[in-house]
Amino acid sequence: MALDPQCGLAHGIYAVRAVIEGIEHAGVASFGRRPTFDNGPPLLETFVFDFAGDLYGKAIEIVFAGYIRGEEKFSSIEALVERMNEDTRIARQMTARSPS
Repeated sequence: MALDPQCGLAHGIYAVRAVIEGIEHAGVASFGRRPTFDNGPPLLETFVFDFAGDLYGKAIEIVFAGYIRGEEKFSSIEALVERMNEDTRIARQMTARSPS
């Protein structure tokens, strides 16, 4: 998702809740330029936990539950995946203990 450049959101990783068709799902999101890959324009990329389905064309509300860490450039895809797994673990903990 492209956000307004003036939105003021810090680049980094967040625990989030995604509201899809009125149902809330926990997840993790990255906002930034993807420095490990292309350092492109800032995008919000969200991974919704335990969800299977087609989201294309659906309105989704993203609610930020907590900040996990800043954006980083990794030396390898393996290092990035390892950190993504840790971010997922932290986001699950954060969304489990924080109110909706």
